[in-house]
Amino acid sequence: MDLSIVIPTYNGGAVLGRALEALRAQGALAARFEVIVVDDGSTDGSTEGIDRARGPVGVRLLRQRNQGRAAARNLGAAEAAGRAILFLDADIWARPGLIAAHLAHHHGERSIGVQGASPPHPDSLTTMYMRACHVSPDLTIRRRRHMSPYHVITRNFSIDADAFRRVGGFDEGFSGYGWEDIELGLRLVRHGVTLRYEPRAAADHFHIQTLEQAREKLRQAGEGAIYFWEKHHHDWRIGLFLEVLPIMLPLKWFVYRSGIFTAALQPVRRIAERAGLTIVCSEVYNHLLWRSFYQGVFDARRRRR
Repeated sequence: MDLSIVIPTYNGGAVLGRALEALRAQGALAARFEVIVVDDGSTDGSTEGIDRARGPVGVRLLRQRNQGRAAARNLGAAEAAGRAILFLDADIWARPGLIAAHLAHHHGERSIGVQGASPPHPDSLTTMYMRACHVSPDLTIRRRRHMSPYHVITRNFSIDADAFRRVGGFDEGFSGYGWEDIELGLRLVRHGVTLRYEPRAAADHFHIQTLEQAREKLRQAGEGAIYFWEKHHHDWRIGLFLEVLPIMLPLKWFVYRSGIFTAALQPVRRIAERAGLTIVCSEVYNHLLWRSFYQGVFDARRRRR
């Protein structure tokens, strides 16, 4: 088996079925990969019967109580038979050629990690919040041959199976949203794994969320950022990347937690939403997301004290 595709899902609903159909449409490559879906304690019945679905690609279904994506991915990886593991998410719909593009990097080479592209699906930009989130294009420069571990996003990421197991897989201490993929990338690079960016390994990300749902994710990410930094012995470079260095926090508290700027932005938000000013809404939403992030940061710091 060349490739094992691991998909964690929690209440995946209709998007999971579409993701599996996209993999079945990969054509002649079907014999070279398996699909493992890990149900992370879903309650919506979205995984019922998927392991019996017909088609050229078989699906194995594993179940666990709700423990988060890191634990779900580790469970799937433990059962994987492929020489490489491709991590996708339930809301990632593979474009034609995605599997071939990943496999091309793992043919005859070891200790390789490959990051694919996952832009938002146009049909997911249905609300002002979703449009505002993506109003600015992603201009981040990603090196094709030696990609930075800070660019690892495991909703479309393949890795040599031996290398993944050698570093211990995902850290299940990241039980909330965020950081488990970048932290894995750091450990992979430290163990000699070469990371590559492959834009031809493309998939559409169909994920619609509200501002409040996104804010809860960012609150969890703030808590996870403190865990991340402490795990790596308060490395200043990681603290700078996460924006949680102690020297930064008084200013962050004043801007995002004091409430002064937030109160001033509320009428701006109402006017911008009524007028359909997407760029203005993007800036306001960005402030509110950071406000939730630093709620998580300061809550985590208080608990540790």
